[in-house]
Amino acid sequence: MITADGEAVTWRGSGTGKLLAGGAVSYRGILYYRTPSQKLARLNNACAVFEYEVDAAGNTTSKVWEWK
Repeated sequence: MITADGEAVTWRGSGTGKLLAGGAVSYRGILYYRTPSQKLARLNNACAVFEYEVDAAGNTTSKVWEWK
């Protein structure tokens, strides 16, 4: 990811998913962030849990929460 002012953040994640009716998919998992940015350095010690949904029409929604 790149912020509006050009700061870069990468993530690595792991999770699991399941197929739903009509071809929809639901995923849950965890993300670990890394950045060389001094401005965003606190992300180097952060992890987050996520939900990611794809409906039968291909529309997506996602939610991410920092795990403290």
